[in-house]
Amino acid sequence: IAGYISEAAGLEMEDIADADDAEIGGDDSIIMGAPTWHTGADEQRSGTGRDDWLYDNLPNIDLTGKKVAIFGCGDSASYADYYCDAAGEIYEQVTKAGAKVYGMTSTEGYDHEDSKAIVDGSFIGLMTDEDNQSDLSEDRANAWVEQLKEEGFF
Repeated sequence: IAGYISEAAGLEMEDIADADDAEIGGDDSIIMGAPTWHTGADEQRSGTGRDDWLYDNLPNIDLTGKKVAIFGCGDSASYADYYCDAAGEIYEQVTKAGAKVYGMTSTEGYDHEDSKAIVDGSFIGLMTDEDNQSDLSEDRANAWVEQLKEEGFF
């Protein structure tokens, strides 16, 4: 999914666990994403290096005024009660750090019961399901990048 987004936006992707915190703090806009592995957990839901970064590094970075767009990967059928929860966790932490989140999307067309990635009735960004809806992922990513452009994210 990061590949689709980076191609559509003309950006390079980097694993957040390998990113330089000073560079992140110096960026005007950041696109972040994660899979949800630890279903039902209160935090560190992705099971990736992003978890450590989110709780150890991010609190030391001022994101006030920064633009953040979030994407999530999940399995809406097998984990319908926890769909893309890790994306919701990113939202919680980056907004606490002062960022403004762009790219909210509709929850329609997804087969899930609940998600921590829903705020005020919308997903907090692009949610994808490569297990059950992989044929929709590239088009969703392209449409989301266009939406971000329209919102003034880039």
